[in-house]
Amino acid sequence: MLLRIFLFGSAIGGVLVAALVWAVITGQYEAAQPSPSASAVASGEPAASSSPAASVAETASESVSAEASPSVGPSGAVTMVEILNSVFGPDLTVAVGTTVMWMNGDSYPHTTTQGSDGVKASDALFDLKLPGGASASYTFTEAGTYQVTCTLHPNMNMTITVQ
Repeated sequence: MLLRIFLFGSAIGGVLVAALVWAVITGQYEAAQPSPSASAVASGEPAASSSPAASVAETASESVSAEASPSVGPSGAVTMVEILNSVFGPDLTVAVGTTVMWMNGDSYPHTTTQGSDGVKASDALFDLKLPGGASASYTFTEAGTYQVTCTLHPNMNMTITVQ
């Protein structure tokens, strides 16, 4: 009798663990992430937020989606890139000091990584993980041309020109 109880309990536990693993893999579950500090954003360090709505409400001053054309924003501005259907959208041109925030509108994970064709650059300044529905940002503090890719989906690429 005890063996049956043990086996039943083990089966239930196994199903729960399998369900949690599946939820994490498919991006339906994401662990709580700390909010970025003001110093992290100002210093150009990558910052992540698990709540796209809160991030948009706090910092949105420009919006860029797959239908938008490239734009140049003033220093200190925030430019939004909405990832939909495994597409970053158009290339961007922004001012030095602009924070680019990527919002994953897909239900599955992506990355926003400096590099190209799914390969992270050896000296990458950012490599942001984006579970389904999450957002993350990076502040560009130096002029230049930055290639951006998703290491999970090599066909996802964009270029950000910082002037």
